[in-house]
Amino acid sequence: MSELNIAIIKEKLQEQNKSIRQLAKETDINVSTISRIFNGKRKATLDHLKRISHALQIPLSDLMDSEEYGEDISSTFQHVRSIIKTMQIPVENFTLAALKNNLQEYQTESAKAKGRETILNSFHTKLSELGGKGPLIQQLKRMFTLFKEQNATKKELLLIGSALFYFIASVDMIPDYLFPVGFLDDALVIQYVTQSLNMKQ
Repeated sequence: MSELNIAIIKEKLQEQNKSIRQLAKETDINVSTISRIFNGKRKATLDHLKRISHALQIPLSDLMDSEEYGEDISSTFQHVRSIIKTMQIPVENFTLAALKNNLQEYQTESAKAKGRETILNSFHTKLSELGGKGPLIQQLKRMFTLFKEQNATKKELLLIGSALFYFIASVDMIPDYLFPVGFLDDALVIQYVTQSLNMKQ
């Protein structure tokens, strides 16, 4: 079903001084199953993703392999919706159209002096809430640098600004306090904007 970002898991295990056996015990996933997943001999299920995410305190968006984020936005959106539904999280009006509408509104906000100031002042605080590393963090940092240095076209800066504004908003389509899924919509927005920027280049 979903590929695990093994590098992040191994890094977290090392940071927390945990072995695969300890991870197996905390997740109630058989050691041999974890080994097969690590060796690429078995795909991780959604249940595996949730358990490992909870045990290691890694956001689900960072656990998913970055290659999965290269998929078309609508298929990724459907994947996020299935995660939300499986975890029985009450998120109303979570549609791709609503997500794009939010981004459109945030483009307007990020173009204003006050919006730009909000992004510049709040980004690092918000980023520290995520902690760790991973594809989402790296993309966010790249976007912030481009936005801060104004090192892009006006249209690109509007797109980047909308993604950054969405990221720093704590109450967005999936509230960030809903760990571990709270940043899935942020990851989706980052993917959407990254793909849009790539199409323009």
